[in-house]
Amino acid sequence: MKQLLWLFFILLLSCSTITDKNNTLPVLSPTDYSSKHVELSDIIDTVKYIQMDNSIVLAGLGDVFCTERYIFGTPKNGILMYDSAGRFLRQIGSIGEGPEEHHRYYYKMTVDEVNEVVYVFMSPDILLSYSFAGDFLNRIHVQFPEKEFYPCYMRVQNDLIFFYESQCRYTVNNKSLYWVAIRKDGSLAKYKTGSRDKQKKGDEGVLYVTYYTHSDDSTMLYWNLYNDTIFHVRPSQEEAAYLWKKGKFRLLETDSFNDLPDDRMRCSTIIETKAFLFLSWVYMARKASGFYLLYNKKTGITYRLKDDMVYDKRANMSLRFGGFDYLRIGEHDYLLTKTKSNEVADIPNAIPWGIDPDDLEGNPVLVLIRLKDDISL
Repeated sequence: MKQLLWLFFILLLSCSTITDKNNTLPVLSPTDYSSKHVELSDIIDTVKYIQMDNSIVLAGLGDVFCTERYIFGTPKNGILMYDSAGRFLRQIGSIGEGPEEHHRYYYKMTVDEVNEVVYVFMSPDILLSYSFAGDFLNRIHVQFPEKEFYPCYMRVQNDLIFFYESQCRYTVNNKSLYWVAIRKDGSLAKYKTGSRDKQKKGDEGVLYVTYYTHSDDSTMLYWNLYNDTIFHVRPSQEEAAYLWKKGKFRLLETDSFNDLPDDRMRCSTIIETKAFLFLSWVYMARKASGFYLLYNKKTGITYRLKDDMVYDKRANMSLRFGGFDYLRIGEHDYLLTKTKSNEVADIPNAIPWGIDPDDLEGNPVLVLIRLKDDISL
């Protein structure tokens, strides 16, 4: 009897744990996972709700950047700075067309936490900088290797500012442009291109992940669904990190996007934390919604997350139909989403200053979902 149980256990692991033939890189697949479904709450440590105070009435927060001490938002009101509890501190810079002002819309912002500087990029080549005290510091022109380059994300790493684009729409010498790094004086420091020629228009096979990994060295994940390999792209090098399994879910270069087989899938997101990979999969030719997988880096086992994606059972709070981002604050991994105060009314002390009965929705509420550093499933 014990031998039969042990054999069953081995077979179960073989269905959900995959490595390449050389046993060097983990192999990922949307079709091979454990029969045990996992709840999102199983990998969550704590959930914190932070409502922005009513000093300024907000319709939204725009892009959000969090540090251990501060929260920065980019609503139409401008760049707003709050403390970690959601108390308004000040506006960073001002909106306008002047040399020290930034646009109301269509700009990107990032924070140099060490030097307490806020950087604002306005296409095609203007970089503004402000102090955490809100004072204007500088306005410079940046140098890009591609004239028409409109990055989706920018991040500060040491003395460089990195610009990323979520899909490889831009090229240098017909090679896909991964990222561009400039010095803080605006001069071009380095950039990285792929070895592959630019993809055909409308091609969904080439994607960037739009998140940092858990590493602190500007490491990004890059994958091309035509290619077997998923790469870690660092400022200093690019190296293979994971492999896609062969299978009918894979896109072929001969596929027509107007008539794709039902089996074709696209991995739209990979979040890499210390403990696991969080993967979002969608069927490219079906109207059915996608699903999420969790790959345990320690055991090599893949699990399917329950479709409800509930992160707080006290009020049935879910990520199923809401957007979310990944970020690191200090040494910890977080998922970041947004909600309204009336949605958390039944959670004791979720909003420290209470809910205004005359304004049940109130200002936006940030939800910081801290993920476990280690998971045992």
